[in-house]
Amino acid sequence: MITVKETLNVSAEAFFYQLLKSAAFDIRMATGKEVREKQLHKGYTYTKKLKSKMGRTGEVRVKITELKAPVIYTAEFTSASGKNIISYVIEPLEAEKITVTYTEDYQGETSSQNLNYRIISVFYKRSARKKTARKLHSIEEYIRKG
Repeated sequence: MITVKETLNVSAEAFFYQLLKSAAFDIRMATGKEVREKQLHKGYTYTKKLKSKMGRTGEVRVKITELKAPVIYTAEFTSASGKNIISYVIEPLEAEKITVTYTEDYQGETSSQNLNYRIISVFYKRSARKKTARKLHSIEEYIRKG
């Protein structure tokens, strides 16, 4: 599991809205359906096509499993190889200051997939944390410029 906790200089509402905006854009790109942020809810599901690192295309079912504004957003990405779960927990500190705890986990279809994930994550955890921290700060910068 990867966990990244960052302090950002934006409001909880602005950050949460940006997550929903991003999800709505993803849905539009995957399905062609025009979905507004207000239409997203716990249980919302859609399917998208993704390319693997080996160049193969597969389907991924995306399901919003938790959605409580402006506190938590969790989604599951289920494919033939297992389930990735991402979560953003937002804690307001001040009017324009929050702590975001991002977690990402994987549950394989088999115990060998779970073992493989644990072994590989040992090597990639550090770079994944840095990449995620940069992504969170990019969202912050985008909101502040907006």
